[in-house]
Amino acid sequence: MKRRYTRAIQLCWVFLLALLLIGMAAPVNATPTEVRQPQAGGMLETKVYLTQDVLRQRFQDSINQQVPGITANTVNNILNGSPAGDQGWIKSIANTLISPTVTLTGLKAQSNGFDAGLTLSLYSGDPKPTTSHMLVTFNVLNASTIQVNGSSLPGSQALMTGQLTTIQVPIGKLTSVRSITNCGAASLEMGLQLPMDANSKSQGSVPAPYQLATTNFVQSPTNVGSSPTRMLALSSQTVVAQAVPVYVEVPFSSLSAIASGVGELPINNSMTAKNIKLSMQNGKLVVTADIISLVFGTPLLKLGTATTILEPQAANGKLRLHVDQTRLSVLIFTFNADSYNQQIEQSLNNQIGNAINSGLTINGASMGANNQITCAAPDSMLLTGSTSIN
Repeated sequence: MKRRYTRAIQLCWVFLLALLLIGMAAPVNATPTEVRQPQAGGMLETKVYLTQDVLRQRFQDSINQQVPGITANTVNNILNGSPAGDQGWIKSIANTLISPTVTLTGLKAQSNGFDAGLTLSLYSGDPKPTTSHMLVTFNVLNASTIQVNGSSLPGSQALMTGQLTTIQVPIGKLTSVRSITNCGAASLEMGLQLPMDANSKSQGSVPAPYQLATTNFVQSPTNVGSSPTRMLALSSQTVVAQAVPVYVEVPFSSLSAIASGVGELPINNSMTAKNIKLSMQNGKLVVTADIISLVFGTPLLKLGTATTILEPQAANGKLRLHVDQTRLSVLIFTFNADSYNQQIEQSLNNQIGNAINSGLTINGASMGANNQITCAAPDSMLLTGSTSIN
């Protein structure tokens, strides 16, 4: 009797396995039974890094835009006190001789901002150019704008104080900004939330060129060291959008949230994958899921697990998560599942593509830090690319 009972159990398992294997050969329904869409307002937390080279060029461009104001201020100071009848030819000569330049000579990141070195020459070959150091700081003005301010440093008279310029973030929602040290080539870190819903508008999007709505102030060069309160108000400047290189760090917590957005994926007519989770193993992204048997379309019991190895790639300027392989472990058997590969890859790319591939051109993707961004976490995805800023 006991032998018959054991034999019956064995036959049941063989029959069940046969049904599963037959199902593996059957066509797969291309439509997942359940794929959770990103919630309205759902955001992907990221860190965006700008290098010192980008910041130096940005600051120098902003300074160059203010040089005409410096020239006008200098000429006006020369004309003050001159006889009214002589001001015409004095102004003409002054405009010919005076051609000021302000050069950014240094930009050193520190915990509270940047130590910026400036040299002001009133004309070519000026034997006594004015040198100055100032503290440049950043703060979040609104969800899409960084305000850049200047102030004096001890022992040095700042050529410029107050608001110097603004940086317009073209994508997402700005949450933080700070100067950083000991992070390779990166000098500025921005916290940025990217919308995961394809229908959501990036809160940082603005048309280019962008008209600054604030006023900058430049100290009169003829009064440096003698009258620090004398200032010249400059008119608003038009800042043309420029494509700049950026590095984007996507923390593991954000990647895990993307994986959890995939609810259920069919493997074949007799099995489906649920409880999809993301992990890191040996520096690679690994997606695991429970394999659930289906009887007449109804989930019955857990049969095993699906293990998928992912590799981040850049293709045609966009981020793509590529599935290297998937191994299904069912009962005592392990086999590949190409159809599942396609579905999990498509689902994950749809989730992350809504956020990352809007407003960013991706040139490279890898896991963990590299020589340029040494402070990225080992389990973060690091993207190299470019975007436009005003």
